[in-house]
Amino acid sequence: MNDVAAETTEVLVVGAGPTGLTLGCDLRRRGIGCRVIDRVAEHHGSSRGKGIQPRTLEVLADLGAIEPIMAQGWSRNIRVRWHVSGKLLADLHLPGRDPLPEVPYPNPVLIPQWRTEQILRARLEDLGGSVELGQELQHLTQDESGVTATIRDTPTGRTRTIRSRYLIGCDGGHSRVRQLLGTTLIGDTHTEHFAFGDVEISGLDPEAAHVWFDADRYVAASPFRGQRAWQVQASVLPDEHGQVEPAGLEFFQRMLRERTGRTDIHLSHPTWLSNFVSNVRMVEHYRVGRAFLAGDAAHVHSPAGGQGMNTGIQDAYNLSWKLALVLREKSGDQLLDTYEEERRPVARAVLKGSDAGHTAVFSAHPVMTVVRERLLMPLLRLPRIQQAILAAGVQLDISYRRCSLAVDVSSASSAPQARPGRWRRFGRGPRAGDRAPDALLNTPGRTEQRRPFDHLHGPHFTVVLFDTGVDTRAASQHMIALADRLDQLYGSDVATLLVLPDADGSAAADLHHTVLLDPTLEASHRYGVNRQAIYLIRSDGYIGLRTPHLDEHALTDYLDTLLRPSRLAPD
Repeated sequence: MNDVAAETTEVLVVGAGPTGLTLGCDLRRRGIGCRVIDRVAEHHGSSRGKGIQPRTLEVLADLGAIEPIMAQGWSRNIRVRWHVSGKLLADLHLPGRDPLPEVPYPNPVLIPQWRTEQILRARLEDLGGSVELGQELQHLTQDESGVTATIRDTPTGRTRTIRSRYLIGCDGGHSRVRQLLGTTLIGDTHTEHFAFGDVEISGLDPEAAHVWFDADRYVAASPFRGQRAWQVQASVLPDEHGQVEPAGLEFFQRMLRERTGRTDIHLSHPTWLSNFVSNVRMVEHYRVGRAFLAGDAAHVHSPAGGQGMNTGIQDAYNLSWKLALVLREKSGDQLLDTYEEERRPVARAVLKGSDAGHTAVFSAHPVMTVVRERLLMPLLRLPRIQQAILAAGVQLDISYRRCSLAVDVSSASSAPQARPGRWRRFGRGPRAGDRAPDALLNTPGRTEQRRPFDHLHGPHFTVVLFDTGVDTRAASQHMIALADRLDQLYGSDVATLLVLPDADGSAAADLHHTVLLDPTLEASHRYGVNRQAIYLIRSDGYIGLRTPHLDEHALTDYLDTLLRPSRLAPD
């Protein structure tokens, strides 16, 4: 029996995995009404995507979910024992890097996906939201003002309709939203088959991950800090009829015995068992009218490199601030087209990289097997190779430089009096579209240091005004006047941060704007600043605009394309 009147919300999120939960958290903290539904009857308890990359950690920090992730995950002193053809090839110790001024979270974190989702659900509840379980999307229709979704309550079988301004499909590789939109995943499927599972293990060192390779016979076991369960993986060889044995406790026990030559490893208490074939596919479009696809609903690929969950979380993070601006009538609907423009190339690169990694690690081709065992695996002993592999997946170098929201006012012709050396240094700084780097800066009148990231957190844009000149007080007056005008024009949508070189803060003592001090000019050099500069940092931490002088017109022209001023500036 259908409800007479449709329920309403601004955004309906279909799917409560990491991607959907990120959307729910970010929309809620921006004051946008949203509902998160999932067809499952209860939350899963499987490890699935177990690695969180440094860029994603920055996202979780902004959402207020980083502390439990860091407390319960494993990011330092990781050991991996690699065996090839029954022999220990390398006993790798990955101590991890210390936090850097520009990178506060330099190491990936290993944590089971169920725990990541649990932390995000708790954060969503803190923000006034929740996950509605047992709610299956059956149909959807669109018109010029919104989306009408027919939802079936699986415990009762009753259906109802939810009317939303926008709908986001975060419902995984078998996405119902994608099917209803008439879009398909385009790409290839690998021939290799795999089995995954969560089990308890005795007989293996719980302070190390263990990997065994022997041609096309692969098996691995990875522990989690503070958890009894391990994630096990194994390649599955089809029989003469092409049939693949399903994942099971006996299967994994046999694979470990046969492929390690050991009989002292014992498995028990399976909680998740799954078979897997690696697809390398993505949709042609992320947007169909007022409906969007994100995460595995938009792109699926090999788990090699640990990029899938991370890419989905960052899809959500990119889309949510744009949805919020449109729903608050600060921006036009065309802003939402930049979601696909920015994120689809990222997914394409991830698919290409993970596909190459999958081939290098898992291909059963005889030539590839020889290359892997005699060349690639021995290289793992080299620390620089280990660091290069870790650095390849951190996602800190993702950039939107070539996209329409990246404006780089860096031509010397825009400031005829500028000195050539100033432009050369600015050219070495981060460009529009790049991730904004962090730094350690002083606080006027205090001994503690603060990071720009502390001020970037939140739903606002941040304008960072740099001045490295000697006459700090005179320069700061110009910057203060500009910051005051930005306050008048954009209110709480734009925060202003002044970065001055004054070592003791005397020039900044009477300012009501946020000021950080850079007496060694380390942060200024990191940003390529030689005298004055503006960096506009979007609410997702990427640079929207930069200019190597205090070009107010370039700044306000850019902001006016995204934010409708809250009030007109005085004459």
